[in-house]
Amino acid sequence: MIVPMLKLTLLCRAADRSSALAALRDLGVLHVTPSVAPSGANLDAARAKADLLKRVLEAIPAKTPEGAQKTATDPEKLAADLQALIDTRKTASDRIEALRAETARIAPFGTFDPAGIPALAEKGITLKLYRAPLKATPDLPEGVCAEQLGVQKTDGYWALFASSDFTWTGAEEIRLPEHSLSEMEQTISTLTARLADAEKRFAAAAADRPALEKLLAEAESTVKFEEVAAGMGDAGVVNYVTGFIPARDLPRVETAAAENGWGLLSAEPGPEDDVPVLLKQPRWARPIQAVFDGINILPGYKEADVSVVFMLFFSLFFAMIIGDAGYGLIFLALTLLFAKKMPANARNLLLVTSSATIVWGLVTGSIFGISQTWLADHGFAKLWPEYLNPLRERSAQNVMGMCFLIGAIQITIGHLWNVWDLIKQKSTKALEQLGWVCTTWYMFFMADNMVIGGNMAKYLGSPDCLKPFTGSPLDYVCLAGIVLIALFMMKPSEIKDGWFNLALLPLNIINNFTDVVSYVRLYAVGAAGFAVANAFNTMIFDPSKPITIAWGICGALLVFLAHTLNILLCVMGVLVHGIRLNTLEFSNHKGISWSGAPYRPFAKVPETTV
Repeated sequence: MIVPMLKLTLLCRAADRSSALAALRDLGVLHVTPSVAPSGANLDAARAKADLLKRVLEAIPAKTPEGAQKTATDPEKLAADLQALIDTRKTASDRIEALRAETARIAPFGTFDPAGIPALAEKGITLKLYRAPLKATPDLPEGVCAEQLGVQKTDGYWALFASSDFTWTGAEEIRLPEHSLSEMEQTISTLTARLADAEKRFAAAAADRPALEKLLAEAESTVKFEEVAAGMGDAGVVNYVTGFIPARDLPRVETAAAENGWGLLSAEPGPEDDVPVLLKQPRWARPIQAVFDGINILPGYKEADVSVVFMLFFSLFFAMIIGDAGYGLIFLALTLLFAKKMPANARNLLLVTSSATIVWGLVTGSIFGISQTWLADHGFAKLWPEYLNPLRERSAQNVMGMCFLIGAIQITIGHLWNVWDLIKQKSTKALEQLGWVCTTWYMFFMADNMVIGGNMAKYLGSPDCLKPFTGSPLDYVCLAGIVLIALFMMKPSEIKDGWFNLALLPLNIINNFTDVVSYVRLYAVGAAGFAVANAFNTMIFDPSKPITIAWGICGALLVFLAHTLNILLCVMGVLVHGIRLNTLEFSNHKGISWSGAPYRPFAKVPETTV
């Protein structure tokens, strides 16, 4: 469910502003919305300090080297020293890069001392460096002497001397260097040693990382505090802060207000308010939050929490798209191996989806792409239900029909959910949603008839009443659904502004058909994964050819690489198709826009989040 929110305004005396915010932060329940754009010297200073600490922590190794000991240096002084070291490192790195570019530019001319060039100029001798093509070296100007100093690829590098200024037409003049090659190389060596020393100092500071992380947590908390303070409204002797709190937490705020002498004003959010979203999911459906966090989506506050439906169907989609019990076993083993390093929701989601994949792969005869005939000969056929038996003639049509059925069921859940919500609101639009239920099941039987030759209807005896486009009762059900949609999709008062919705109704009905059919992607991606795995197995280990020890080792490596690639492709299929069917096809029918903003209360930053 989406936790109900209240809009809250808290008033305090201007003199008590800091203490009021500190107490409010300790409560940790108010999602603050600034009354004015936060700005000010205190906020800028707090952000600068936090940024400095972030840069310092980025420079320090995440793992403490063996033998490194904590220093007795104050963390703030250590951070300042390391920031100075970061600046020194950057200056040295930039200087080394510039010197290397300069040495590369001058190297073709060989080693010479630029310090002697001004002495030549005092004696009236002009010296210039040029690069000219070897195949078509231009003629020298009159009165100019030349010395070729080097050759690189198709160009020659020259030093030209004359008693007056000159220009060598057809050649490129090279700017004279300020330092010799040996001087620049010596400087590079010195700066490189300085960089190595800096890296040793950063490594030594890794032992102090926990203290610096704690300091960063405090700095982040200060930044948030100053942002809230700078965004408060100012009414002279009274300051105020506004935001949203879960309705369940109002008694706590009221108690704190009574203790601290605050003024409170709470109200239901209005249609113009951008209310943050806090989800409270059943424990078993909570792992799906990992997907929401991963792709950064939330339903709007006035929408519905579809976590339960998302969790159920995403687990099924994951299993059907990956489709291979062997791959599911790999996912499960990796999840158990790295369980302690994974967020709880992600770990639990992978445990569920991996287990579902193993079950689906076993009942459909897909294990590392091994030939299903071989699996049947070795007893795996006992696990195959007759409907999903991969060696049956109609197995592909059965799975495709199952995909259409899953799509029709999920879309129907969305519309029936809308029906229930609209009945509670006493809205006649509930009848429109019933109309969409009717058309959805018509589209299911039409997809069954058009794509797989009525395969699903055959299990019901292929009754005439379920044949579309024949004047059957099914056609009348669809017609009734269309009438319900047209009559109740808008109130009479809305027709003037929303008439175009009626004009788009035929396209929406066609789109209903494509949504049902689009669930066949579950079969297509899963079948493609099995076909790729089986093809790799067959190409690498041809059963008609003998396998030597050397080829067995080489083949095992090739199989490992091939299946790794196939697993990556299957995972991409889950990200593209498994998530899409929930966030697009189903969500469009349920009316979920995924436009919600997360609830982020004003609270201290835990050190563990740094």
